[in-house]
Amino acid sequence: MVYASTAVAWTSYSLLSVSLPFRFQALGLSVVQYGVAMAAFALGMLATESVWGIFAFRIGKPWAILVLGLAVLVLYLTIAMATGFLALTVALALFGMLIIFPVPLFRWMAMIAGGPGTEGSGTGRYGVFFGAGMVLGSAMGPFLYVTLGFRDLMLVIMATYAAGLALMVLLPWGQTRLPRGESGSFSLVRRVLTSPFLFAAGLAVAGYIALSLVVNFLQIYSVDTFHGTPAEAGYVIGGARAILLLAGFALGGTVDRWRPIRTVPFGFALIALGALGTLVAPSYLEMVGATLVLAAGMGWLSAALLPLALESTPVPLQGTAVGVFGSFEDLGLLVGPVVISAAYAAYGARSIFLLVGVIAIAAAVAPLLVHRLARHGTRRPVDFARSLGPGP
Repeated sequence: MVYASTAVAWTSYSLLSVSLPFRFQALGLSVVQYGVAMAAFALGMLATESVWGIFAFRIGKPWAILVLGLAVLVLYLTIAMATGFLALTVALALFGMLIIFPVPLFRWMAMIAGGPGTEGSGTGRYGVFFGAGMVLGSAMGPFLYVTLGFRDLMLVIMATYAAGLALMVLLPWGQTRLPRGESGSFSLVRRVLTSPFLFAAGLAVAGYIALSLVVNFLQIYSVDTFHGTPAEAGYVIGGARAILLLAGFALGGTVDRWRPIRTVPFGFALIALGALGTLVAPSYLEMVGATLVLAAGMGWLSAALLPLALESTPVPLQGTAVGVFGSFEDLGLLVGPVVISAAYAAYGARSIFLLVGVIAIAAAVAPLLVHRLARHGTRRPVDFARSLGPGP
């Protein structure tokens, strides 16, 4: 039920997200305005995902899930009715604040389902169902937008989310045996913010800046630069999300065997290869191939970064930690549209691939440098998380 509800609910979100660039264009709004609106959406998630993490073990009740889910449906309706930049931006910010409410809880439940030592596999398995919804929505969204129009598409989106909400409510919450949530709020966040956690969270910011290149801008540059169609852009995004989730699922066991810190640089190396490959791609087909390479790198990171962040976090704090970590991912989704749209407007489409490639190279090198410094600073190799020392 956790997996099924996740897949259905995020299909609805993905149907919306891949259609928004075309909605903005139809309303006569600019690419910079679109980037700002998507940053507002990410800011909404950033502002509240840590809060949902703090309350993750407390909202696992049917009535709480139902109330929050109905609020999300109201915001879907608001987005459907909005026609101005300000209205859309505010609605998307509020939507970001609420749509994320079940993610810390469900993500934690999936990660620990297999027991200690299988966190990478559990994270990858959750990504399969989360990503399956994103793949379906990404592939079908532009086609349905062209076929049905935005208003009718929003009816499909709301019906899809309502089905996912029903599955969430019907989950046997009485049998989940969630840990007792610790008292406090910001004190819990402070306890989570150790040096190893912050290092992994910083890498997550870089990874999600790279992801925004595909999920927020491929619809635009595939049409304007590589002369594809909107429907083809949806298929490419769907294919990229499929590769992402399959890579996360397939490589979860590798992450568990080799430790997250040893595998993270390979994920960023693939992202850099994909971004720079798009930069030099001479045709649409080569652009598609480079996009899939970038997606494989993101899939690798999806299985490695959260386990890396939670290596030194006690179980009672892990719900909060998952939410806080998600806020850093949201920060990447906030920064990504802003800096990428600014580079796009100032220097043209090709500059955004160079920008993402440089960020990915820096993120690939950082774990290697820190690990090397940690090894040289001690008499013998130590666990990476401990070598970074305690948090504040």
